[in-house]
Amino acid sequence: MCWIALAILGVLLAPGVADMSALGQVPLSKLNVGAHDPLYTSYAAPMNRSEYFVDEAYHLNYYTPTKGVTYETDTAGEFSMVWRMGKNSAIATKDFYKAPVIRRSYTDIVKVEYWPFATVEVRQTLVVYSSRFALLDIEVISHSGHQQELTALAKYHNAGFVQNVQLQEKRFVTFRHQVSPKKVMESPQPTYEQEFRDLFLISTPADEFLADKIDAGEPTGSGFAAFRLRKQIKLAPHGREHLRIIRGVQPYSQDAGPFIEKAKKLLDEPLAPLIAASEAQYTNIPRLKLPNKDWELAYWSAFNLVRQQMLPPEGEAKHNYYVFSREPTWSWGHEGQVFHESLSMLSYVFMDAASAQNSQRVFVERQAPSGYIAYRVGPYVNVTFPVGGEETSSAPFFAWTNWEIYAISRDKKFLDEAYRASAAYAEYMLRTRNKDGDGILVWGGHAVLECVRDEFGVIWQLFGHTPESPKKVKSLDLSTMMVMEMRSLAKMAGALGKSDDARRWTERADKLAELIRTRMWDEQDGFFYNLARDSGAFTTKDGISLKRKEIIGFLPMWAGIATKEQAARLVKHLTNPESFWRRYGVPTLAADDPYYNGNVTKCCQWNGAVWLLWDYMVFRGLLNYGYRKEAEALVQRVMDGVIFQLKDNHRFWESFSPDNTQLASPKNYLWDTIIARMMIDLYGPGAKPTPPANRAAPRPG
Repeated sequence: MCWIALAILGVLLAPGVADMSALGQVPLSKLNVGAHDPLYTSYAAPMNRSEYFVDEAYHLNYYTPTKGVTYETDTAGEFSMVWRMGKNSAIATKDFYKAPVIRRSYTDIVKVEYWPFATVEVRQTLVVYSSRFALLDIEVISHSGHQQELTALAKYHNAGFVQNVQLQEKRFVTFRHQVSPKKVMESPQPTYEQEFRDLFLISTPADEFLADKIDAGEPTGSGFAAFRLRKQIKLAPHGREHLRIIRGVQPYSQDAGPFIEKAKKLLDEPLAPLIAASEAQYTNIPRLKLPNKDWELAYWSAFNLVRQQMLPPEGEAKHNYYVFSREPTWSWGHEGQVFHESLSMLSYVFMDAASAQNSQRVFVERQAPSGYIAYRVGPYVNVTFPVGGEETSSAPFFAWTNWEIYAISRDKKFLDEAYRASAAYAEYMLRTRNKDGDGILVWGGHAVLECVRDEFGVIWQLFGHTPESPKKVKSLDLSTMMVMEMRSLAKMAGALGKSDDARRWTERADKLAELIRTRMWDEQDGFFYNLARDSGAFTTKDGISLKRKEIIGFLPMWAGIATKEQAARLVKHLTNPESFWRRYGVPTLAADDPYYNGNVTKCCQWNGAVWLLWDYMVFRGLLNYGYRKEAEALVQRVMDGVIFQLKDNHRFWESFSPDNTQLASPKNYLWDTIIARMMIDLYGPGAKPTPPANRAAPRPG
């Protein structure tokens, strides 16, 4: 995730908001969302005002009863408002007269309303203006016929390390914090500065500066750090006043003067143009008739999630690119793009086709003359992870993603570029991964990374889980993926009028598909498996059985390889509650396998966790073979898990438990946007599904 500049610009008594009567054209503009409605509530700067190394995003916590309406970050602290009237205090939402309700929620803007007291209403709009600045515009409204006096306290808190806390001109607080480079990215970067300057500004002098365990001007050491700026407000009968709080940050080595001046200018920044620009991002998203309000909120939240991770051209990236998450940030998910994460473009293309295409161009512009594309490609990295002299790529979803994007954008220029790059990449993979010369492919380089299934893969565990463990099998998933790549290339060639190319790709795909269909299918079990390289069978020469039912066994339905009879037997496995048909989706390993674990306690588990992108491929396979009812039921299960988390903590997650609601995987993972594509495939133009049962997901709490 990107680093963040922390500055709270507390603009008290700021100018009124401009007329917004023209707004409200999308569902996200007219919400009535309480603490247990399934809405994603993390916010980051719009793409055109974002940057890589200095970047702060915020999570709105309005749902924890013991906290106030709080804007949280993973390392840069949090800020909120505290209210007092007479002897009464409204600190936590459990103390409020009326609980917070969200009225507007975009990828960078949220409006929330609440009543701290029976006669006082507060309307707050957070705008993450840029990677360096956020502003909180506050309208305080009196619902009394008498004058009221109110105390507003703009509060900052950080449980980590801050230093040099200073109040200046009675108008703003400056301080410093650090972020380890290991938090931001795996590859060391000499341009990264880990020392940041923070700002907390108010428009008029504060009545009082209150600090907790802070020795102004001196390092505080690690531990608690908090301060408040207090301002008295007089509310006329049925009157209203405006406050503004802005939070900002920049590298400490950069000049403080322009930073402070920019913060002061934001005190007068009108909101209406910012809101209108943000709302315009949603113009192209299909409006669907969904089963219920929960699904609709999750649908729009999925687009907020993916749009939020898009960053503008920077460094070696000549086009916009994505990171996995901006709040929170973790190094592995922040370096740059990977093919399997790019499947999120299958949803994003409906929101911004040009941006989705440009994200794919990031791979194209970094492609080697051999056709090779690195495992990870970002603005400051091109990570190849060589092992044994062979570079690592990623699971080959390149041509398929490009074709799916084109199917929506219909941009022939993009298709031509994508076809040439995809064909070169496919040739590279077919040339270098056919290690035994029999046509069935083998993972290469750092094979555990290349295959994506990097932790707790049952077969890799059998072979010691080294970077080269996957090379001991003839790969079912890689071979199947390359069939889909070649089928996609045939479609691309056909659309470009290259009929000879289309025929050749089809013939090559058919040949590999036949190998998979005959050699990797176990008639006794009715399932597809990997083959041992040393024996060419489902058991190695030393007796290790590879007949372990993993989610990859369903990929031949996704790629159209399975016969109708094979598909029917696969669906029986899929819909068996004792193996794959679990409460919250299809797990990566059958539940009746002894290595199965339905608990999600860390990143990257492939022995039971539900990964939405892989469930999407299972879903597409069901549609391919006419199992629409089962496809709808699968989406219902997946949605139950997603909606529970959105209701409980208002986040998306890297992976989900198939059996329970407790999670400890990375938060706010961009590829969960694929749920929007699932809904479009079921309810979009031309789709005629049987509506799923209106089965409500379990409520948190």
